[in-house]
Parts: sequence; structure tokens; C-alpha cells
Amino acid sequence: MRQEERRARTRRQLLDAARAAFAARGYEGGSLDAIAASAGLSKGAVYAHFPTKLHLYTAVIDELLSEAKERVEAVAAALGRGERPDAAARRYLRGDASDAEHAALLMDAWTTATREPEVRALLDAYLAERHALLAAAAIDEGARPEEALALAAVTGRLIDAEVLHERHGGSAGSVAGAHRGA
Repeated sequence: MRQEERRARTRRQLLDAARAAFAARGYEGGSLDAIAASAGLSKGAVYAHFPTKLHLYTAVIDELLSEAKERVEAVAAALGRGERPDAAARRYLRGDASDAEHAALLMDAWTTATREPEVRALLDAYLAERHALLAAAAIDEGARPEEALALAAVTGRLIDAEVLHERHGGSAGSVAGAHRGA
């Protein structure tokens, strides 16, 4: 195996171990020693790829937000087909094992963003892109621009509610659709 391949494999191992650690214990509780041990590597290997814990965390969050964008695209497609915001927002969660880790990391990113400007910048860029994707879908469905912006804001907040509910042990779909049972 060439050095480039070994380096890429080591980086992937570190990111996977960090993702699990940060999902379980958050940025503050995720230890570089534990991440290195979980990956079967030395702490020196961590520093060879990521100069600081924050660099490792932002790499994990950057990947997470790429996945989040894919999830938002499913929500936007549902809005574009005329689904109501609550029904569309439920499409953000996939109903599989990845939801719990995704929700844990996303909630931790929100918390960490209050203290770390680098994380805040990543989160702000994702939220702006999410809003634009959702608004464009609403316009494609025939909404006027001001209606589309409002619909995007509401749908985004419903997505956040779904993620929060998933993080705290709820089931997908129970937040955005809860009003129907009332």
C-alpha cells in the first residue's frame, strides 16, 4: 500500500473514531487519547493529521453538514412535490441507525458553535444553504418569494425540532406531525 493510501486510511480511521466519540460525549468530552485508542492509533497519529482537537472536530462537523445537506435535499424534494412543511420535515430523518448519531453530532455542533467561531462559521453556512434549498423548492412549487422564504424558515425549524426530538430519545416524525393528534 502506498503512503498516500495509508495516510488516507489513517485519516478515515481517526474521523470515524472521532465521530463516535463526539456523538457520545460531545466536543468537550471527546478526548484525543480515547479517539486515538479507539482508532487503534497513537496520539501522535492524531496530531500528524489534525494539529488540534478543534481541527479534528471541524473535519467531523464538515462531513456531518455535507450529510445534512443531502438530508435537506430530500426535504426540499418533498416540498417541491407540494408536501406540507411538517410532512416534508419528517423526511430529514431516515428512520435508521444513523439518525441517533447524526442528531447527537448536530446538537453538539449547535452548542459548540456558541464557543468556537470556526464551528459557528460552518453551521451558519449550512443554515444559509438549507434555507436557500428549501426556499427554491417552495418557489418551484409555485410560492411567491416572500411565501417561499417563510415556508423555508418554518420547515427549517421543523427539521431542527425533529433532530432535537431524535437526540432526546423521541421517534422520527412525532414532532412535526404532533399537532394532528390535538
